[in-house]
Amino acid sequence: MSIKEQLTLAAGLAVALATAALFPVFQGHSWLVRTVGAVLAVVLAGLAGRRLGVPRPLQPLLGLVALVGYLGVVFAGQTLSYGLVPTGRTLEVLRVLVEQGRADIQRYGPPVPPSTGLVLLCAAGVGAVALVVDLVAVVLDRAAVAGLPLLLLFAIPSAVLPGGLGGVPFVLGAVGWLGLLLVEGSERVGRWGTPMRSALPGARAGGDDSSLGRVGRRIGFAALGAAVVLPALVPGLDQRLLGGTGSGAGDGDGGSHSTTTFNPIARLHGQLSLPRPKVLFSYQTDDPDPDYLRMTTLERYSATGWSASNLEGDPRRSKVQEGIPTLVGDRADRRDLSMTVTLAPDQLDVYWLPVPFGPTRVDVTGKWLWDASSETVFSAVTTTRELEQYGVTASRLLPNRDALAGSDGSAIDRDVARKYGGALPVTPRVSDLTSRIVRNEPTAYDRAVAIQEYFTSSKNGFVYSFDAPPATNGDALEAFLDGKRGFCEQYATAMAVLLRVAGIPSRVAVGFTRGHYDQRAGVWTVTTSDAHAWPEAWFPGSGWVRFEPTPAANGAVVPAYSVPPQAGGTPLPTASATPT
Repeated sequence: MSIKEQLTLAAGLAVALATAALFPVFQGHSWLVRTVGAVLAVVLAGLAGRRLGVPRPLQPLLGLVALVGYLGVVFAGQTLSYGLVPTGRTLEVLRVLVEQGRADIQRYGPPVPPSTGLVLLCAAGVGAVALVVDLVAVVLDRAAVAGLPLLLLFAIPSAVLPGGLGGVPFVLGAVGWLGLLLVEGSERVGRWGTPMRSALPGARAGGDDSSLGRVGRRIGFAALGAAVVLPALVPGLDQRLLGGTGSGAGDGDGGSHSTTTFNPIARLHGQLSLPRPKVLFSYQTDDPDPDYLRMTTLERYSATGWSASNLEGDPRRSKVQEGIPTLVGDRADRRDLSMTVTLAPDQLDVYWLPVPFGPTRVDVTGKWLWDASSETVFSAVTTTRELEQYGVTASRLLPNRDALAGSDGSAIDRDVARKYGGALPVTPRVSDLTSRIVRNEPTAYDRAVAIQEYFTSSKNGFVYSFDAPPATNGDALEAFLDGKRGFCEQYATAMAVLLRVAGIPSRVAVGFTRGHYDQRAGVWTVTTSDAHAWPEAWFPGSGWVRFEPTPAANGAVVPAYSVPPQAGGTPLPTASATPT
């Protein structure tokens, strides 16, 4: 076997080992065979091309043809003529599967089910990485540089998994790269021969050890060193790859800490659709009428949905154990309350603490900070999985319908307007729909109530369903408005967008409904079925106010202040009641 063929096999093995990074992303292992098959198709094409003497510039093209053919046979084999020749229907089937895979990416949070569309995208992506690694390591003779495309397989898992990948996938990927470098090292020794032995005084008998083994050891040490250092230099591949929990600015109290976390809204569908709800935490409180528990908020919108900017906090001034500034709201009454939260072991693993609205202090172990803009208690160095219990005191605002209706929209805070009130990239249809809904509403409050009522009124045909329609022309919002079915993610997204279009600062909050109350034990229990997203609108004098456009499900309750008086109030149930 020639050295080029050995390099081809080593490159394929390196990619196959690096796919270990994808195990935490999928449920089960059924995706693995079809994904590794794509790598094998590229390897076999490379071996055939080198054995037949195909010119170097054409070898990557041969691998691409093999990869496309493999995907057609495995994912659209029933459309092939004579089992091999693609037809016009082959491309159509693959296109539909790609669209389904893209829709599943928006719908599910990890670990995702191995749907055909998702596995197709995975196999195509891993196969493309195998093509690039083969090109760099074998065709261009740059095996060391081939480590960079291998790192692409770590990028997505490290970004979406809250606990990081852990050490095993990283070590397997490093071993694959090391093997590739060792094979390249043997080629260089074979190409140049054994160097002359030293005859200087003091040289060892028999000369210096310049064997292939010594060359391999040197390459090995260099590879391992680069494997440890390189991920820290690539954005998104920080210490989470080694089992850390985020990115921070050090462990001391100086400077500021920040964290870039996975999008919490991406996990809602996976939690809500579990066959059996899992208990995440329970709490006791002296609030007779608890409201939702917020984790974090999202203020940036694109055609694919809402996301959050980095959370930031100064460890010298933002420690939640030392107190949290009282929220703005001079036109609303307040209710002081305390809460003790007990977390179920190993069930909730996020960077945010679920807390009631208006927290003033959190008694918790570890470095947890307060981001005032998003009203989030977060950590850059730990997750809730490492906690057993924490306590919260809060001064919760109680919005008043009269105060909201009388608020002056021109008095919006400049910082709020800049961050939460800017124009959004919406289609003309969304703009026209918003105009029709709010055209007869004189105040910001009236417009917000009208938008909420558009989704909650039975006459408009919106229903609660986990089967949200796939994105139309890449715009998930327009698809939801057309299909009129979805769960809390779609409803919160839609209302927050329409609020912005109507000139009202808005954002999406992610957290939990208040759960289910055990009157005998005096304890509220929150499960995965209580995971929720809702829109919040900002009003001068009242601050951020919760709305609820999602049809009644999983404890979602429309707050009384958001219902017009003539429509009859829908007050929150008392603490002694169990939400349906």
